Amino acid sequence: MPDTAATLWLPGHALNCYEGNAHLRNWLTHPGLLTERVRDADPARFALNVLQEAADGADHLREIELCSGGRPWIVAQTRVPAATLAAHSWLTHIGGKSLGTALAEYGAMPGASVTRSELAYAQLCDDRPLIALALARAALPSQALWTRRSTFAIDGSPLQLLEVFLPVVGAGKL
Repeated sequence: MPDTAATLWLPGHALNCYEGNAHLRNWLTHPGLLTERVRDADPARFALNVLQEAADGADHLREIELCSGGRPWIVAQTRVPAATLAAHSWLTHIGGKSLGTALAEYGAMPGASVTRSELAYAQLCDDRPLIALALARAALPSQALWTRRSTFAIDGSPLQLLEVFLPVVGAGKL
């Protein structure tokens, strides 16, 4: 189900006004592939775990966690609408790859187009299922977590990505 609750989603330029932790802001605003960044932090202890991949009504829903040292750093959810699935059924067969890696591979094909919207940010509470899942995976008490969202367009067909950043993200590494 799409995010329909009233939420203050901030553009990147406003993030400095709301989050004073430069380390966390650096992770939130990272423009590259988060999977590569988590992997680079400790390659021997990196894991991408697929938590769920299933139909959600007519949409396809995929939830993953990016871990380092056995601890989740980021929990992400991809929602692919039915119309996008009809044009790009390969999105249901990503497996253990990250969405970013799969999109980069697709975008490298002749004639393919992959674009990403600007990132938007919000602190969300555990009344949101993805935040509750992230907190449960990290065995953390109830708290608001920074989340960013963006929309990818694959040859014009959209999909939404939400990425939840747990407090240990980066474990002190920029």
